[in-house]
Amino acid sequence: MLRQKIKIFLTPFCEATPACLLVMVQGNIWLATLGHLHKAVETGFITGVGVLILSLFTYRWFGNKYVVAGITGGMCFIADLLIHPTHFGSYTTEAMMTGVVTAIISLAVNFIGKKFFKYGRARVTKSQ
Repeated sequence: MLRQKIKIFLTPFCEATPACLLVMVQGNIWLATLGHLHKAVETGFITGVGVLILSLFTYRWFGNKYVVAGITGGMCFIADLLIHPTHFGSYTTEAMMTGVVTAIISLAVNFIGKKFFKYGRARVTKSQ
């Protein structure tokens, strides 16, 4: 139970942090500073806590990868709005972009992770 809750927190944290960092420096990772990284980690932390809190009330939603990506992106949008002002566009432009990139990362991790997990499981069972 505790292991599952830690995973529910860590997965969105690890998806939102790099997404926020990339969007904050507008894709040029060479411009990233420790201040940017600090804000990105704060955004990822709030995203992870938000998803964890939502999972306490509505755990059945977490069976659909698209809903999970939407929840993670939405929580990242809210977290980005709370942490820092936008660096481009209107008041919510950067937060929206961060949420969208987080949702895309969430879907990509889900698809790629399942491919690797199935390959690894098939390889282990074949050798036994």
